[in-house]
This record gives sequence, structure tokens and C-alpha cells, in this order.
Amino acid sequence: MAAQVKGCHLVGSVPLPDAETVFRQCTAGHPDRLKHLPDGEPGFLNLFTTFQSLLFQASPDLCTKFKYNVPVANGEFTEQQIEDAVEKLKQNGPLETHYDTNAIESYGTFRKLKDEGERNKVPGSKVEPTYQDALYCAIRNMQDSIPHGELAIQIDLAVDTAFYEGVLYKPWFGDGNIEKIREFTVDYIVRMVSQVDEDVEVGLHNCYGDMDHRHWMEPKSLAVVTERGLRVFEKSPRSINFFHCPVPKSAGDHLEAYLEPLKELLPKFKEHGTDLYLGVVHYDDSAATQKMIKAAQKVLRDFPFGVGTECGWGRTPPEQVEGIMKISTEVSEPVL
Repeated sequence: MAAQVKGCHLVGSVPLPDAETVFRQCTAGHPDRLKHLPDGEPGFLNLFTTFQSLLFQASPDLCTKFKYNVPVANGEFTEQQIEDAVEKLKQNGPLETHYDTNAIESYGTFRKLKDEGERNKVPGSKVEPTYQDALYCAIRNMQDSIPHGELAIQIDLAVDTAFYEGVLYKPWFGDGNIEKIREFTVDYIVRMVSQVDEDVEVGLHNCYGDMDHRHWMEPKSLAVVTERGLRVFEKSPRSINFFHCPVPKSAGDHLEAYLEPLKELLPKFKEHGTDLYLGVVHYDDSAATQKMIKAAQKVLRDFPFGVGTECGWGRTPPEQVEGIMKISTEVSEPVL
């Protein structure tokens, strides 16, 4: 029996002007298909996590210069320079990531629309501990301010996947040893998952980059994503509610081999009650999407999955949004 294609997943960013427009357009474009609804990361939030660099402006000398799909140049700093920089950050007041304030504000917009009748479910370095505490504080604030039954938190694993693959970016941890790097990465993912209360949905978005709509590497299969997923599921103290994987066009001539590793995760998905979403929706290429779905149904057999794009829509031309939603809806069944 072929796997049921049920529901759609929105990774996060949507190229629309504000949260209200995102809520209205995405729910209309995915009728009864969404368990979780992002605010679209509008405005300066649009480019992934790069807006977080503003947190460290108190110590500008330590800030890196980010460019699309290019390794970040490592600076050379003395121990004293690092100590001074950390002290400046502390003196500047507690770091505030604004993930929480933006989410709480967006929820206010969602609540207003829902009350008006919208039908939906919503779903190593010395600096690291300071930033980690700020992230955890933001996660706590969101959970304290938004009803748990209407909140879902997604952990975006993009740069983290580059760390795990051992390409492009050189992390500050692991001493260049790939196994140590992978252990460290799994541990901080699990710590992040652990910050989310059991009655709040949490999921993982596994990514190979989407800068200028190019990946920083073309994965030959989901073997690495699966292997990391198995470690995270094994260590996680709570259920992981959804798991999203990219299916790039570069896998088009070996789709079954690309998807085959996911079979190893199926027992964990069943144990956790995890919804699987595959990033098979490609703009203006319904044939590619259909081909990928058929391959997934063959590999996964009767295990159901939902669909989405490979990554968020933040860098997608706004005029393509309607076409993406049309394909997503046509190939899936309602979840409500």
C-alpha cells in the first residue's frame, strides 16, 4: 500500500510583507493542510539567523562578515581580547535574541485573526554560553506567553549540517575531529529540544542551505541527516513531533537511493509519534514533485508523510508563492 501524503509543512520564511499577510495567504493557499503556521520571518528577520549579529555589536571587532555560500574567515584573537569582548557584552546588558518578542507579537496577530474567524491550527567559544542562555530565555518567554496548544517551535539545522558533514564552515568546537564535532552538535540540539515543554510541539528542519537558491553541497543521500537524527532521537528526553528533510533536484536520477536511509528512522518516528515532511515541492515543476513523491512512497511503503519546499521561502520571488502553494495542495490531503 502506498504511503499517504498528508499535509504540508512551511519551513519558516515567506516573502510577504508582514505576519498578517502570511497567515491569511498561507492558510488560504493550503486549505486544511497545515498543522503549524510560521509568521514568515518578515522584515529584517528574513535572512535566516543573520539578524542575530546585531546582538554582538558591543564587541564589533569580533563580528564576522557573512557572505552567501562562502566560508567565514576566522579571526585571530588573544585570550585577553576575547575576555574583554565578553565583558563588554555583559556590561551592555543581557543579550535579547528577540525570537520571543517577535513570536509573541506574531501570536497576537494570529490570535486576532483567529478570533475574527480564521480557521487554523498553529501550531565552544566563550561567547556561546551567554548566547545559549539568551536563546533558552527566549524559548521560555514564548512558552510563558503563548498557549501551549497553539505553539510549535522548529529548530533549524542548516549551518549545523555543514558542521556535521565537515564542509564549508569550521566550528569552534571539536578540534577538527569530525566525530567530536558530531557529538557536540547532537548534544546542543538535544539541549535545545529539552528547553521545550512536553505539551509544546517541537520539530527539526534539516537543511543543506538555500543562499541564492543553491546548496553549499549536494547531498548524495539522507544518510547524514538520518544518522544525526537517530542520535538526537535516542538522547532526546521528550518526543520530537515533526522532522523535515530536503529532497533536491540533484537527487532526481537516484531518488530511491537518496531516500533509502530514512527507513532507519521509521521506528523512532513511530515511537515518538513524529510527522515526517519531505521537501519535494519545487516551483513550476509539478512533474519533479510527483516523481519524488512516488519514489518516497516506494521507499517508505505505508508510512505517511507530508510535503513542503526544501527550505523557507524568504529568498523566493513573491510572485512564485501562489504556484508553490498550488502544487503543495494538489499533491497532499488535508490534515484537519
